[in-house]
Amino acid sequence: MQTKGLIALLVAAIIVAASAVALSLGGTQTVAEAGSGQVVLAGLAGKIGDVAGLKISGAGGTVTLQRQDQGWTIAEKGGYPADPAKIRQVLLGFAELTLVEPKTRSADSYNRLDVEDPGKEGGHSRLVEIADGTGGKLGALIVGKRRPDRLGSGADGLYIRRPGDAQSWLAQGSVELPTEIKDWLDKKIVSIAPARISKVTLTHEDGSTLVIARDKEDGKFAVEGAPADSKLKSDAVVAEPAGVLDGLELSDVRPAAEVEFPGSGLSRAEWVTFDGLTVIGETFDKDGAGWLRLKASGSDKAADEAAAINARTASWAYAVFPYKSNAMKTKLADLVETPKGS
Repeated sequence: MQTKGLIALLVAAIIVAASAVALSLGGTQTVAEAGSGQVVLAGLAGKIGDVAGLKISGAGGTVTLQRQDQGWTIAEKGGYPADPAKIRQVLLGFAELTLVEPKTRSADSYNRLDVEDPGKEGGHSRLVEIADGTGGKLGALIVGKRRPDRLGSGADGLYIRRPGDAQSWLAQGSVELPTEIKDWLDKKIVSIAPARISKVTLTHEDGSTLVIARDKEDGKFAVEGAPADSKLKSDAVVAEPAGVLDGLELSDVRPAAEVEFPGSGLSRAEWVTFDGLTVIGETFDKDGAGWLRLKASGSDKAADEAAAINARTASWAYAVFPYKSNAMKTKLADLVETPKGS
């Protein structure tokens, strides 16, 4: 009897100990089990098409993206078009985020993950707010540091926290969230293939001009009025001004009313195509950038194209990359070979 009683007591002790261990494990896993694997913004994936507002605020300032009848625009850039592909990529990234593991709940430790309350002095977090066309909130998230995938598994990480919730998390997924307002811009201005250009006239700040032209689409550009004894550089160099409008992109943009173009000292370019389109560009340097404005006109079948260019560009001044604005300032001396020994 004593032996049976001892065995029964031992079994009972083991059961109690096992229960205690299980309870202890359950206690440490409660938060993780309640969240790990869950989609962070439940329901967003099925409502991507309903999103009409995306606001990011905090470190780096605020950008307000709004979907209008004509497409996505940026409020802080006077309503200039935003890149719709980039916005969709960001929204899909947030829709696919899943929770991996809980992190700190201590506000004193948030800054290690950059998930402090947005706007806090010295902070780096950003608040992302997603809304539908009625202003209804489809999701809100405090976004912190990225944790790049170091093992090649394709599982990038992102530290996040829900507004008003003390619990921070490591989430799995890749969200390329631009840091500057200009990174959201639709950078395309115009694109006119060099093959269409028949003539380019460049008027410089000092009033001098340079004209390059050709009489057929597959012909080489020649410099009008070049001295007979001058030796020009390669055909590609001579043709560079004709390629300025080919895939022309902005680095920044402002409403035209905010950029005062000087009355003199402008560099001017006029491109004429074989099919009747004329585009005039004026550029000058300000704040370390070449600012450009465009105006188009057209005859016959080029009239509609000219109207479309004006509709897109008339209200704006563009900062363009130096290799484009500098090509508009090309002078004869830039095209002539320097004599050997000089």
